Amino acid sequence: MSSGNQEKDFRLYDVRAPRLDDAPEMGRLHVQVWREAYADSMPADYLAALNPADREAIWTKIAAEEAEGTAEQLGKVTRLATDRETGRLAGFATVAPARDDDAPLPIELWALNVLREFHGTGAAGQLLAATLGDRSAYLWVVEDNGRAQSFYRKYGFETDGGRSSHDASGAAEVRMVRA
Repeated sequence: MSSGNQEKDFRLYDVRAPRLDDAPEMGRLHVQVWREAYADSMPADYLAALNPADREAIWTKIAAEEAEGTAEQLGKVTRLATDRETGRLAGFATVAPARDDDAPLPIELWALNVLREFHGTGAAGQLLAATLGDRSAYLWVVEDNGRAQSFYRKYGFETDGGRSSHDASGAAEVRMVRA
């Protein structure tokens, strides 16, 4: 396809729970995704300070929760997407009980992040299907991230007027809900 705005070729991804041996790569992927997605929305010094080793520790905990069954007991589902063509990890998603005291629904999409090179290839949709399916939920998205908001609208989410700011960076966020 000639236009950079058009969707890339649809691919199939292997979507699975994270494993302990994924943690180092997921730490690097997590930081890269944030730096790509939020370069124009979050302070440069905040993004530069993101540390893959810190994220690796988080991913070690997530993988351990999955392996031990703790995640399921908590109602938390995290999945990774691996590109079948290259074998590379493309992104991740987490769905879990709502974190907000005034949540509009009991389920929240905590995260859905895909590396830029895999945008428009079906990775995000496959992750969303594997973690949330067609259930009702809400999410917070950076207000300046029009691409993400468009994606979520495609899957039935709409802004509901809720506003917040990302604690660590101060980026403005809007809430989207799928009832």
